[in-house]
Amino acid sequence: MIVNHYKLRTNSKNYNLSGMGCSAGLISIDLAKDLLKANPNSYAMVVSTENITLNWYFENERSMLLCNYIFKMGGAAVLLSNQ
Repeated sequence: MIVNHYKLRTNSKNYNLSGMGCSAGLISIDLAKDLLKANPNSYAMVVSTENITLNWYFENERSMLLCNYIFKMGGAAVLLSNQ
């Protein structure tokens, strides 16, 4: 979606690390580092999001609402370069 929205080059590589939980952010930074080492004069963009919609608790029991408040939805992005 990002490649298409921002009209990036068609030969852009993208990797989906979904299903890895919170560790996917760290793993993606390490993957970007390795890709930058292998490809001189290039950029790597890491986009990390968290979506708990599937695990959202809709009732009113206070003890069960804790995960709704601690693990909310969010995202971050970083553009890395080896230039």
